[in-house]
Formats: sequence, C-alpha cells, structure tokens
Amino acid sequence: MTAAPAVEAPAAVEATAEAEPSTDLTSGDEELDKARAAAGCPVPEDVYDVDDVRIYCAMPTDVQAFLARENTCQHFAGEEPYDDERRRELEEASAKYCEGREKIFTGLVARHRGDCAVREALIGINSRYDLDFDLDLKPCEG
Repeated sequence: MTAAPAVEAPAAVEATAEAEPSTDLTSGDEELDKARAAAGCPVPEDVYDVDDVRIYCAMPTDVQAFLARENTCQHFAGEEPYDDERRRELEEASAKYCEGREKIFTGLVARHRGDCAVREALIGINSRYDLDFDLDLKPCEG
C-alpha cells in the first residue's frame, strides 16, 4: 500500500496558523461571519464553506489542510476562463489544488478511521464535495 501524498495547503493556512482571528473583517455573508467568530481558532480565508468553517478547529491538522485545499479547489473550479491567460491560471490552480484530492481524502479516511468525530466530519466532507462514493464511510456505531 502506498502512502497518500502529503496535503499541500494553500498559503493562507500557513499564514494564519499562528495569527489571531480577525474580528473587524467581514465576508459579506452573515452566516459565514458568525461561523468564523464561533470557530474557536483562526480559520484561513481559504476556508469559506460554512460547514467546513464550523468543523475546522475540531479537526486534526491534516484534515484542516485538506479543507483549505479543497475549498481552494472548489473556488477555482467555479471560475470562468474568460481568456487564454485566465484559462492557464485556472489549469495551474486545478493541478495544484484539485489533482489527487480523492487519493488524499482516502488517506485521511484510513488515518482517522478510529476517531468517530473525525470520521463523521469526513462523511460530511465527502458528501459536500463528491470525493469518493466507493469508500466504506459509515458512521461509528455506539
């Protein structure tokens, strides 16, 4: 079995790892701003899905990095290639943040199989981003 590749997080993850949460910046999305305020730790701006923000601080660092990477992937996947330069930028971003995401996710599932809270979070992440329907991702019993 080969190990899953390391999760490369967007620069904002490293930049905010030790930063204080900003209380004066708002996203324009009240629900997102409330989730960030209640998160309990600094959440990188790259993480903008409200459900991801809500679970971010309770997750191990590898899952946090994946959340930032996946949110960045989703951001670029939704962009329009309005000219050749933008198309190249989007292709580069897709290669950097989107390629290999299923394999990385599968590695996270394997590493955190025994942690019910993380497992529940991974089930939600899988359903939000359609990462891998073939995984045996069932909630913990008990």
